[in-house]
Amino acid sequence: MRFMILIKANARFEAGIEPASDRAAAFAAYCREMKEAGILIETASLLPSAEGLRLTYSEAEGSPAMTAGPFGDAAGQVAGYMLLEADSEREAYAWAARMPDPYGFGEGGIELRRLRETAEPPFAAGLSPIEADLRDQIGALRNLHEKTRSKELPT
Repeated sequence: MRFMILIKANARFEAGIEPASDRAAAFAAYCREMKEAGILIETASLLPSAEGLRLTYSEAEGSPAMTAGPFGDAAGQVAGYMLLEADSEREAYAWAARMPDPYGFGEGGIELRRLRETAEPPFAAGLSPIEADLRDQIGALRNLHEKTRSKELPT
């Protein structure tokens, strides 16, 4: 199973302040250990959001609106990621829990997320009846809307 660790940003990261050398060394040692264990596939650090662009889709099938960074609240931003291959969620969690605090100030945070494998359905099996029901309801509302639009209003 593949997992991604999302390393959350903080205000120092967004300001472009590099982690202290002891933090960088601890993280490098952690990555080496994961690589030697065969669990680490890839890792990368991102630039602060001031260097990024955000594309926002506000209309179905419409063109996205582009906004240049920075994007505000640092806590909602991602500073980097790690891609893992683990035998179980428990193993992935055990490795994630060993990650040193990325910033060393008690401000670090990470998310561990499992990647959807291509053979898996996009939604859990329990949701498909709900999804079908919602699609039926949307179709009925569209039909009603079209019928209402096609009738001329009395003057």
